[in-house]
Amino acid sequence: MRVGHGRRSRRRGATTLKARSPSDATGRWKKVLGPPLRWLGVIMVLAGVGYGLWIGSQKLRDPKQFPLRQVRIEGQLHNLAEADFQPIAAGYLGQNFFMANLDELRATLATNPWVEEIAVRRWWPDIVEIKLRERVAFGYWGEHEMVDTNGQRFRPTVVRQPGSWPKLAGPAGHEKALIKTYRETRALLEPLGLKLVKLVQDERRAWWLTFDNGLEVYLGREQFEQRLQRLVRIYPQILAAQIDKIAVVDMRYVNGFAVRWKMGSPAPAAG
Repeated sequence: MRVGHGRRSRRRGATTLKARSPSDATGRWKKVLGPPLRWLGVIMVLAGVGYGLWIGSQKLRDPKQFPLRQVRIEGQLHNLAEADFQPIAAGYLGQNFFMANLDELRATLATNPWVEEIAVRRWWPDIVEIKLRERVAFGYWGEHEMVDTNGQRFRPTVVRQPGSWPKLAGPAGHEKALIKTYRETRALLEPLGLKLVKLVQDERRAWWLTFDNGLEVYLGREQFEQRLQRLVRIYPQILAAQIDKIAVVDMRYVNGFAVRWKMGSPAPAAG
């Protein structure tokens, strides 16, 4: 038997137990509780952010916060005036900048017949801006309406700046066609000293022309251009000299025309 100070031999089958240090226990708890604690932290942060946003949104919605104080109107106004819009827009002053229903305001202002286009927007911190484009009138349409340069009919309640607008009338849906015909006819006849002030296509689709000197010309339903060209030829040769006595010229005849004289104006003697 050898006796010495060497390593003590371990018996076969024996288990060596070591004492666990505190750091080992802490590591195990971190492994077990770490992920839930991290998620709990994330949830608490998100909850805090959400609560802050909720508080902020409540403040933004508070009618007493961020009140609208000014109305600004932009656009070239002729038959519109700020007085048409200020009283309506004033009803929105004092409302919350973020919560005021400007779509509703825009829809209300757009009902004015003279408004062609309108935009309403907010300007920080307290301004309602109204941008307008006014209709450009082309002429009167029928007895109670007007028509704009785009061929859209409208019925104004007030005309602040009347223009030298012609009078038009015709079938519904023919507005653009009548505007085009008026322009072409006026350009053709003005060199003769005839200023066209009224163009009518009646229910029978017959054409009537009225000029600023009171002369009326009836072209009928057919051959509008041919009859108009014939008027251009005969007016300076035959009609111009007696225009003060003529009430109506009827151009429906194939090779001529008929004249209705004004009351008290004798027809010229045949010669």
